[in-house]
Amino acid sequence: MLVKKRFLMGIFTALTLTASAGLGRAETTLTLGDIYAADHSNTLADKRFAELVAERTNGEVKIEVYSDATLGNERELAESVVSGSVDIAPSGMSGIGRFFPELQVLELPYLYKDLDHMQRVAEVIAPDVQAAFEEQGVRNLGFLYLGPRSIASKRAINTIEDMAGLKLRVPESPLYVGFAKALDAVPTPIPFPEVYSAIETGVAEASEGEPATLATTKWYEVTKSVSLTKHIWHFRFIPINSAKFDTLTTEQQDIVEKAAAEAQAYQAGLVNDFNAKALEEMKNAGVTIVETQGLDKFAERLATFQDEYAKSLGDKAVALLAKVRSVQ
Repeated sequence: MLVKKRFLMGIFTALTLTASAGLGRAETTLTLGDIYAADHSNTLADKRFAELVAERTNGEVKIEVYSDATLGNERELAESVVSGSVDIAPSGMSGIGRFFPELQVLELPYLYKDLDHMQRVAEVIAPDVQAAFEEQGVRNLGFLYLGPRSIASKRAINTIEDMAGLKLRVPESPLYVGFAKALDAVPTPIPFPEVYSAIETGVAEASEGEPATLATTKWYEVTKSVSLTKHIWHFRFIPINSAKFDTLTTEQQDIVEKAAAEAQAYQAGLVNDFNAKALEEMKNAGVTIVETQGLDKFAERLATFQDEYAKSLGDKAVALLAKVRSVQ
């Protein structure tokens, strides 16, 4: 009886110690906000990232993903990452780029040939991006890719002449305002979540984005045509608030960084297929897909804009643009 009692006490003690160890294990939850729909390639990358981190930290670090601009538009999310009220928010120049003017040159029109070219550029510019981010208390976990952006509009863009006077919705970014003006369009800055209603009510006649974005947002429903101007390939960064990152253990930080790199590669593998499927989806929905002619004229018109815009941002921007152009 005494032996049995000691045996049971031993089991109880072991279970208590195990439970105590579990209770003592620190659990960290990170919030990640994105503007894109749940089935967009960027959001799927967000979810893959979260899954990898949870799995490899045995649940000690969890990333809660909020898509569809639930936590704010791109500008608001970027501000929230800098302030620390949101931990991670994939973002481009209309978001996090606001804090780093020199990085705006990375989103200039007709700068990249294709997705492979962008990936080569990402490797070269990663240190420049990291150095810039550190000045605002954030760090970059990696890159996501979007493009090529084209135009969903109520009237077809057959040639560059059709851009004249077009009320084009653009992100709330000086770069996109300048891009529209250079093509003689009328730039109409509108936050991402408000674009559909803006086109529907006539505040704007058109908006632009990669085919997958035009499809997941359903903007084509109110434009009925998509013109393949293919004007911009661009990066979205994966900024994390540095103070929050620093609360993680060294091992957890390593896991987060490697998981982000894998999510980056995963998303890159989706881009071209998603765009092709999106074009097919829109075509099947009765949308006219226009093969815009004379894209070389678009590029020529915007070549001057590239240099002028870089100069307006200062020497760092000019140097960064030169570095991008050096990558073949």
